[in-house]
Amino acid sequence: MHCRRTTLLTLMALGATSYAGAQQAPALTGAPPATVEIKGSADNARRNDTAAKIVINQAEIAKYGDPSVLDVMKRLPGLTVSDTSVRMRGLGNGYTQILINGERPPAGFSLDSLAPDMVERIEIIRAATAEFSTQSIAGTVNIVLKKAVAKASREIKSSVGAGPGTRSQQLNLAMSNKIDALSYTLGATLSHQKARLRPVESVDRRDAAGKQLQQYDTYSDNDNAYTAVNLNARLNWKLDGIDSVTWQTFVLDGRARGAGEQSTSTFAGPRHPYPELKTSYFGNVTSVRSDLSWIAGIGGTGRLDTKLGLAFSNNERGLFRAARNDAAMSVLDRAYLTDVHDPGMSWTGKLSMPWAQGHALGLGWDAGYNSNREREIQKDGVLPGNVPFDFDNSFDARIARLALYAQDEWEISPAWSIYLGMRGEAMRSRTSGADIPTSRSQLQVLSPLAQTLWKIPGSKGDQLRLALTRTFKAPEFRRLVPRHFYTSFNTEISPDFTGNPRLKPELARGVDFAYEHYWAEGALVSASASMREIDGLIRGEVAYNGGRWVAVPQNLGKAHVRGIELESKFPLKAVMGSAAQVDVRASISRNWSWVDGVPGPDNRLYGQPRWSANFGADYVQGVWSGGASLALVAGGWTRDALYESKLRSAQRALEAYALHKFSPRSQLRLTVLNLLKVGQSGSARYADPYGSIQSDERREGYASWRAQYEYRF
Repeated sequence: MHCRRTTLLTLMALGATSYAGAQQAPALTGAPPATVEIKGSADNARRNDTAAKIVINQAEIAKYGDPSVLDVMKRLPGLTVSDTSVRMRGLGNGYTQILINGERPPAGFSLDSLAPDMVERIEIIRAATAEFSTQSIAGTVNIVLKKAVAKASREIKSSVGAGPGTRSQQLNLAMSNKIDALSYTLGATLSHQKARLRPVESVDRRDAAGKQLQQYDTYSDNDNAYTAVNLNARLNWKLDGIDSVTWQTFVLDGRARGAGEQSTSTFAGPRHPYPELKTSYFGNVTSVRSDLSWIAGIGGTGRLDTKLGLAFSNNERGLFRAARNDAAMSVLDRAYLTDVHDPGMSWTGKLSMPWAQGHALGLGWDAGYNSNREREIQKDGVLPGNVPFDFDNSFDARIARLALYAQDEWEISPAWSIYLGMRGEAMRSRTSGADIPTSRSQLQVLSPLAQTLWKIPGSKGDQLRLALTRTFKAPEFRRLVPRHFYTSFNTEISPDFTGNPRLKPELARGVDFAYEHYWAEGALVSASASMREIDGLIRGEVAYNGGRWVAVPQNLGKAHVRGIELESKFPLKAVMGSAAQVDVRASISRNWSWVDGVPGPDNRLYGQPRWSANFGADYVQGVWSGGASLALVAGGWTRDALYESKLRSAQRALEAYALHKFSPRSQLRLTVLNLLKVGQSGSARYADPYGSIQSDERREGYASWRAQYEYRF
């Protein structure tokens, strides 16, 4: 015990330089608030900051009139979007850290429910810095909500969209003003979407000799509806000097409803147990966060930023299934309900001060506490010949965390600057439930960080970057809870799941190198390379326990990640002086990864595409403007476990928009999406020495459109 306390104190003093961890605790809430100050244009901020990052301003975010921030992400350099997962270096599944105002979003939050009009800027941070949590092996995307008030403004936006089987409407209201020492920003967005999905799934089972044992197709017809409200309010009181007090509150409320039918036809082998299945579901998500911030000047040259935050989220879901067999007899009447409450509080702070010529020192902390309560219940109706399969996996968890960090940005000369940082994070949790053994987990991690920027002498726009990082990936909370989650139709590719409270974090050593060339106003070329060495990789190996197939996560072996990325953007006039006002942008990424202990081929981290690319151009001429964007993501098989492989189809998303300004106050925007009508498909395969089973799913693709009218008054 004495040794553990000594280690924890050493961690909090930020004096050590290596991992001092024991067992892992969940990290549901995250990093200290962002304190990035944008001076001049976003390009200048990117060029002059020692820490590498890309800043996307509100004008870029709003360009295509997207209904959600997730749609915006598809066009940003270095990012790919798969379903609702945002990936850097092709890595999702927790490797890419997503922050809202510098903090982890609450449980149940999804980027496809956040309206772009609520966002001031998006920061893409390639290499970890001490002021954010270092749970960012691939990188960090920080979404900063609107707060700047330059002048009084009022705006209303109304949009409608449609496509085969889809409809959408959205209304946005925003206003801001500054009255003497008081400024405020208010925003509200109401959106509604309806979609009809008709996926087709084919399942094929074979023995070790390749003989077909079973084959069936399932046709689904689902109607889904989603309604969401976003509210954002910010009040700022300017005091003497740089002193100020700010109150900001963000509210998200979403309601989802859906119903569907599934029909399964068996062509070989045993009949499917649920040939006719009807489903219905609901989902209610509410998330509220309120922060009170204080900025105070210290000693004439120092500054203290501190924030007290209260947050609450509630995520309630229900899924109901009713099935009949070939004789039209009821064989399933099942209700599955979950209800997650996640209240919490946090206290963060940062002290900034110059301590020597050319040095900018920052010291900070992040403390928080969450009380997570989850109710997970399944109940079966009593049917002739069936034994009800009921369970209650409810549990309560308490999570406490503390992080301290120190950083120094040292400007050695106008051409050379160095960033040094150290961040220590400690977390503890306790989980208990009626049918779950009480478990405790804890984590202690130290992350030394270094970055440098060198502007090559004798050149006007050439510079080099180098970053050395130590980052980690905490196990998802659900993987730590020692409960058994049952699937309705248990197979090798649809196994049960059991949590493992003994999981430790994945630890990564990283190197990033970049060359940047700024050759005209708004023009740059960048080439970068990166490497990540990941220890303690978490893999969920599937095994048969005598009655059911079960996946149990474990720390197994290592993974190795490599990547290169090319990016360019420039106004066409920088190449052709007489050209129209066209801005061109492009980015291309190539990714590699391999997992020790998993045989090839395709033994890559799950879901990582081999390459991705973004191309776009925007045109302005008088009252007209427009543009087009093409996002490409490679498909292919990945194998991240001994017997399991998954296939993702290639993505090709072509979009275009046109904007007409009727007056300085009003304009109309028209956007067309998925012009190539590309659908989606994927496969899951389990193959061991005794045989194989493979599931293939496909969805058709359709083009759609969206029109948005904007009026300022």
